[in-house]
Amino acid sequence: MHLLQSNTDNRNGCCITIFVCFMVFVLYFFRLLQIQAGVSQALQYAGRRVAAEYSVQAGKEKETDGKTEQSDLLGLVRARLLFEKQLKKQKCPIRYISHGTAGISLMQSDFSDHYVELKAVYRMKLPISLFGNIQYRIVQQAKCRKWTGYAIGQDTQDEETWLYYTEHGTVYHASRDCTHLDLSIRGITYTQVGSSRNKNGGKYHKCERCNHADIGNSMVYITDYGDRYHMSLVCGSLKRSIYMIRRSKATEKRMCSKCGG
Repeated sequence: MHLLQSNTDNRNGCCITIFVCFMVFVLYFFRLLQIQAGVSQALQYAGRRVAAEYSVQAGKEKETDGKTEQSDLLGLVRARLLFEKQLKKQKCPIRYISHGTAGISLMQSDFSDHYVELKAVYRMKLPISLFGNIQYRIVQQAKCRKWTGYAIGQDTQDEETWLYYTEHGTVYHASRDCTHLDLSIRGITYTQVGSSRNKNGGKYHKCERCNHADIGNSMVYITDYGDRYHMSLVCGSLKRSIYMIRRSKATEKRMCSKCGG
């Protein structure tokens, strides 16, 4: 009788132990997700900050002076400080990481070319040691483009492959600053329409989209290079959207005589 009771107690004890271990691993799984999310956010934060602070011109000067490695080292140190600061701010449960914050390595990060690529390598440890000191390796990374800005003369060849046009325009423009793309709206009285001329010497005719009933001596609106006068500033013909197209695909319209050559 005592032996049977002892076996039953042992089975109950084993079931309870297995259940407790199962619940611990379930909670650990959610902690793991929390840690990975925290590390990912910290990498993104540090990557964006370092990318914003990186100067291409300074990088070129350092490369010329043979100091590229020093520049990368400074970027790594800065990224490390920002990364740890963000982890602390998020209250990331780093106690599940082997050696805590010190156990997260960013040494495999890369700052070459136009990108800041941060790579975090660390090991997670199990919350209980039933199977010994088991750890597993995790690698997370974030890649951000350096905020290099725009330098005059950069990508000039690529810019020359673009042409500009409007929805109802009949020509392509080689320059976004072409005066034909600038509406330059001004108001005149209706009685001045007959004597007014556009920049090309042409006359103004009534807009087909405007309501011209009872014009009288009211104000109308014209543009420097247009050939229509409008009754309202909200006329659809006075709204202009400028589109871009590759020169190789620009086959439907002729080139602007002013900027297209």
